[in-house]
Amino acid sequence: MKVEPSSRDLLEIARAALLTEIAPALPEAQRYGALMAANALAIAGRELAAPDGAAAETARLAALLPGWAPPGDGPEILRQGTARLAARIREGAFDEGPAREALLAHLRETVRARLAVSNPRALARDEGTAR
Repeated sequence: MKVEPSSRDLLEIARAALLTEIAPALPEAQRYGALMAANALAIAGRELAAPDGAAAETARLAALLPGWAPPGDGPEILRQGTARLAARIREGAFDEGPAREALLAHLRETVRARLAVSNPRALARDEGTAR
């Protein structure tokens, strides 16, 4: 198995080529697509570098949902847990007290983790104003 360059490095190389060589040479009508592809490559690179956010989110969901034991992890399990949480919220299970605080902590952490991958500049702006 080849160690260098890493998958993340390859994504960054492709992104740099798109931004510096390909996008500037494209007609303006096609440039937007190239910029969106470069952005997608950046997100994929951050996702590869990030700790396993899905597993952490699934664990937080399991803590909020007594009796729910996720059979593993992954996108489908995360969707199931999130659907269960939404149902419990609609039932009023998190309207007050420690349950509400636990839910808010989970939601804050989930948003932070997702923004760190999808839009770290927005996260940095938000953390700069939250001080």
